[in-house]
Amino acid sequence: MITAKIIADSIGEYSPRLTTIQITFPRFILAEFNTHRVFSRNFRSSRAVPVKKLIEEVRNKPYEPLVWLKNKPGMQGGESMTTNEINYARSIWLQGAKNSADIAEQLASCNLHKQWANRGLEPYLYVHGVVTATEWSNFFALRCHPDAQPEMRALADAIFIAMTGSEPQYLDIDQWHLPYV
Repeated sequence: MITAKIIADSIGEYSPRLTTIQITFPRFILAEFNTHRVFSRNFRSSRAVPVKKLIEEVRNKPYEPLVWLKNKPGMQGGESMTTNEINYARSIWLQGAKNSADIAEQLASCNLHKQWANRGLEPYLYVHGVVTATEWSNFFALRCHPDAQPEMRALADAIFIAMTGSEPQYLDIDQWHLPYV
């Protein structure tokens, strides 16, 4: 469920290409995405969403790793796990999602505010957001790379494909880039 959809794409005689993209990706790579400071961005906050809604998302569509790789030293995973190893690791992962949902439900039932009750759900959630930028080359160079975390690479590839398939609208000097308008 890693997605990228162009919302507005524009260029002008004296302005670079400006692209606004609606994106969805695993929440746990949000901090990594936010290291790219050339982006103007906004994401759904787990502090703002009712606990019941996020519990439902984790119970019905929890994030699962895109690839299941064996551990090794360094920042990249090793060789692929066998089918049996994947099935076992996946069952543990999904049990973690279920446990997190159960705990969030218990916290909500004792009237704890969502800003805390939702936090344990985050490893299993997708984040939904909007990003606008003129400069994408560094992001693509780093994140479309084979050494990038698989989820970040999938996001970067989705954004790259969306942008490659989009034709920017030419704006005159008195026109504005207006996403969602």
